[in-house]
Amino acid sequence: MEDNFVKITNAVYKLLDFFPDSDPLKNKAKEKALAILDNLTLISNNHGWVSLQKEKASAQLLDDIGMLENYLAIGKHQGWIGHINFLIIVKEYRQIMNEISPPKGSLRRNIQIASAIAKDVPEVLNNAPKSIEIKDDASGYSERQTKILKILSEREKAQVSDFIKELPDITKRTIRRDLDDLLKRGKVIRIGEWNQVFYKTR
Repeated sequence: MEDNFVKITNAVYKLLDFFPDSDPLKNKAKEKALAILDNLTLISNNHGWVSLQKEKASAQLLDDIGMLENYLAIGKHQGWIGHINFLIIVKEYRQIMNEISPPKGSLRRNIQIASAIAKDVPEVLNNAPKSIEIKDDASGYSERQTKILKILSEREKAQVSDFIKELPDITKRTIRRDLDDLLKRGKVIRIGEWNQVFYKTR
């Protein structure tokens, strides 16, 4: 089971690479992922814990997973990570929680309530891929790149400043990174130089 803990933590870190370095959410999410890994390891290795200790650790684990899912949901809303990748991570954490014996005692009700809330996640979770390999959407491009290509399809050419106006929630640095990737993949071309650089589809 511990191998799964490490795999999902690595997968989360891969997703967080798409968050802007300047956004404090990136470091907060990394810290939360590590806290979850620590608690998962402690709970799985300490079967002899007294009930109250295990209850507290499990309750904290639920809180941390919920917070991390919220951070990732924000990243999905911002277009930094894809919908499918988000669902894969959420499903993996839910499966891990199901494998850990629910604690007994006064905190059990809180965990049962949290589990009930978790069931409200869209039904598509049940059909999400079982692998935690991070993938692009079916088109082969991230949600951000799909938006960039859509903008280019509606006009002859565009500058980075044009994309910033159309996608105000995405940083200039992230847009440049996506454009560089699309250039490498031969989907767009760059023309001009200095302040007169434009992008257009092939």
